[in-house]
This record gives sequence, C-alpha cells and structure tokens, in this order.
Amino acid sequence: MGTQLAKIFDIVTEKTGYKGRMEFAKKVGISKNKARKITDKEDIVNRFKTVAANFIGEEIDDLFG
Repeated sequence: MGTQLAKIFDIVTEKTGYKGRMEFAKKVGISKNKARKITDKEDIVNRFKTVAANFIGEEIDDLFG
C-alpha cells in the first residue's frame, strides 16, 4: 500500500515536527493515515516528493534512501 507515501510523511515529520507534518498534509490534501491506505502510484509519489522538497527546503530523494 502507501509505504512510500508514509515514508515521505516520516521524513517531513523528522525535519519539521508534528506541526510541520500537519501543514504538509494540508498542502498535499491527504493525511498520513489515509496515505498509508492508498496505492503508491508513481504520479502521486512524485507529487508528494516535490511538495515535500519545497516544504523542507531539501531534496527528498537524498533522504528517502
């Protein structure tokens, strides 16, 4: 399911804290819990990565592992 999406949420939380995670959720329009339940489609993962990179000011792929 949404393991990549949940990982992106984890990275955002690690970098910005819980409050940052909530702001990120608003920007992507989905909660972490909901992200875990949907399929990791390439277009959705790429959108999350782009929003996350802009949000934390760091390239997400470097942190994604």
